[in-house]
Amino acid sequence: MWLFTKFGFFSVVKKGTNDDLTIRSRTRSDLDRLRNHYLPSLSASRAHEGTDYPWRATASASALAEAMSAIAQDIDYANFKDEVAFSLGKDRAKRYGRVWSALYDMSDDLSEPHQEGFEGLPWQQSASTGKAVAYGGVVIDPNGYVLMREVKNHFDGYVWTFAKGRQDKGESPRQTAQREVREEMGIDATILSAIPGEFAGGTTINRFFLMLTDRGTPDLTFGNRETERLIWATAEEAKRLIAQSTNTKGRQRDLAILQAALALLPAEPPLKRAIARRNDWQSKFMPAARVTVPLETRYSLQEMATIIRGSLPNSQDDKWFIFYEDGVLHCHRSWTGICIFRVHFRPCDSGWQAWQVEINRHSGQYTATDEREDLALLDMLIEQLLIFCPAS
Repeated sequence: MWLFTKFGFFSVVKKGTNDDLTIRSRTRSDLDRLRNHYLPSLSASRAHEGTDYPWRATASASALAEAMSAIAQDIDYANFKDEVAFSLGKDRAKRYGRVWSALYDMSDDLSEPHQEGFEGLPWQQSASTGKAVAYGGVVIDPNGYVLMREVKNHFDGYVWTFAKGRQDKGESPRQTAQREVREEMGIDATILSAIPGEFAGGTTINRFFLMLTDRGTPDLTFGNRETERLIWATAEEAKRLIAQSTNTKGRQRDLAILQAALALLPAEPPLKRAIARRNDWQSKFMPAARVTVPLETRYSLQEMATIIRGSLPNSQDDKWFIFYEDGVLHCHRSWTGICIFRVHFRPCDSGWQAWQVEINRHSGQYTATDEREDLALLDMLIEQLLIFCPAS
């Protein structure tokens, strides 16, 4: 890791088998400033002439992490290059500036999965009926409880319903749905999957996403000009809440949306095995050293429901952490967080198709090189840890 700060430039690496990190620098004074002001446990500086970094010292990873927190707390400047000129001098600022210039037109050459437009969605761009289209979210917690919103003044006969609305100019369906959830429920929720089907309302065709949030994230007293309050509900409670609406067409639509959302869960909530989320466990990014292999595996809606749930380790013997987000299944080693597989899904006539997998080829993270063995391992993970896992 290269670390550019207002008091010095450092290269942090791990040498050998011990747990200490080696912190290298071009000047001894940079290490002195780091030790004197942020990292008192940093070892004495050692000269290492004839190398790229003539000075180096060691510290534990935990000590460096604590120092990094203090460094972040000391950021009090609006322009980094200007601050470097004041703190380390104009010559150092010019050197940092040359690095900045070299990176100026850097492309997004290692993108993370980020589907756009109608990619990976089960709908056509225009509704078949010619009605305007609205997008929304059915928000659940990891155990499948449903977050409902009470409509302000029970407008248009709605009492309890979901967040939805029409697209703003330039928005994608995902952006519209997440914005509506944010505006009408006060939360940012993660998209798990599009909910297949279209649901007719009085004036719009409605398309929904199944979304996930932590149980404690929503403020149940949240309210604004559209929402009175929020409530967590079981599936049966959600049905009873929706049934309070006097808008007959809207009530029928919301019950159909709820049923379609529940069909994406592996069992009737509350789930015995919680849905895995990215922040439940350590996870590292998929490196550029990878191969991409096409797939043609198809899964039914019920099988897909178990895949969407993912898998959380329960003990040290569980070697995998697997979670699903918006069309992508992420498979990580539980002990290290290393990403081994990233499987991409899209809707098809019979359910869903796994159409592509990215496989880690970083020799320091994953030593396998045989694609057939990799695909056999992936099939085993999906079948044994997800589809045929007995606990619901």
